[in-house]
Amino acid sequence: MRIKIEDLNLLDLADECIKKHKKLYSDHDRKWDKGDAAEIQRYPDRSVSIRYENGQWFHYWNNNGRISWDQK
Repeated sequence: MRIKIEDLNLLDLADECIKKHKKLYSDHDRKWDKGDAAEIQRYPDRSVSIRYENGQWFHYWNNNGRISWDQK
């Protein structure tokens, strides 16, 4: 069964976003340097922004059933 991003609660959604983002780093043999999530915000469109311990913010959203992101 495929996970529907819009059905996840905030903490589960943040966890999925972080896992997908970290996987990209490990797939490219890069070290995750952002730390843990320090703040999470959810928006009415069901997207989410996460601030990491290093101060960087990333915005995550549903892109045709896949998690996409960009840096805020």
